[in-house]
Amino acid sequence: MGVAVTQVSDEQLVWRASRSDGQAFRELYRRYVSKVRGLLYQMMSDIESLDDLTQEVFVKVFKALPGFRGDAQFSTWLFRIAVNCCQDARRRRARRPMAVPIDNLPLAARGEDPLGRLDREQLVSQALATLKEEHRDVVILHDLHDRPQDEIAKLLNVPVGTVKSRLFYARRQLREWFYARGIEL
Repeated sequence: MGVAVTQVSDEQLVWRASRSDGQAFRELYRRYVSKVRGLLYQMMSDIESLDDLTQEVFVKVFKALPGFRGDAQFSTWLFRIAVNCCQDARRRRARRPMAVPIDNLPLAARGEDPLGRLDREQLVSQALATLKEEHRDVVILHDLHDRPQDEIAKLLNVPVGTVKSRLFYARRQLREWFYARGIEL
């Protein structure tokens, strides 16, 4: 009797998937699709193309998997591909405001006030939209996706000092934005 797929490490799944094991790739997809979608949503805030962009990321992962050397964790490598796809999509589309229609925000979790959560999510989305893309990306990756600064530096292909600087200035701008609206953090 084989080991359940959910108990298999990412490394093992990557090795199997890179050798055309469809079940292993499906498990990697299952493990990471919501994280990738969340990252893309926050970086792009473009509901209409979210499914297409998520699919683009995983198609690129599938094609590139045989060349994955394991120099970084699979999740780091996957996020790098997602960031690249996001940056490509940004270049392809015309620059437009990052406003998020309130109807498209996720439903509140059980026990939470749905309207309060929607208000908070809309405020955060509006605040993030005021940042330059490079600052927004760092805040999203660090504060919303808990990625370490050295990993973010690799993902964005910038020095760690640049990540720290962008995070500092972005957080300062966000504090000022909330303060101007009477919201203390």
